Amino acid sequence: MKSLVVYYDGWCPRCTKFMKTVKKIDWLQAIDFHSLRDRGSMKGIDFALAEKQMASYSNSWAYGYESIFRILSRLPLLWLFFPVLWLMQVTKIGQALYIQLAVNRKIIPIHCDDNVCNI
Repeated sequence: MKSLVVYYDGWCPRCTKFMKTVKKIDWLQAIDFHSLRDRGSMKGIDFALAEKQMASYSNSWAYGYESIFRILSRLPLLWLFFPVLWLMQVTKIGQALYIQLAVNRKIIPIHCDDNVCNI
């Protein structure tokens, strides 16, 4: 299985928590997370959309629930829920729910790492 590259909002506590949780259960190490705020070599990404919705790349770019679907489908622990996740993908219910969560998320533009905090 080809690795999935995910760009999440490093200034969003909810996004960061989701990323850390997924990393813990990614036994196959099939997902590679990067903060969208550390703009490196991201060719072809739609930054305006990626700042609003989580972006992922595996042969093509995906945003929002499609990225979540790609992430969760690579986690063996969650394969039991695949039919529900797939149904949410096909019916676009997943995207509608994702948009509601994304619109209501909090952005904290002050970044702290383990040793330094610029507050």
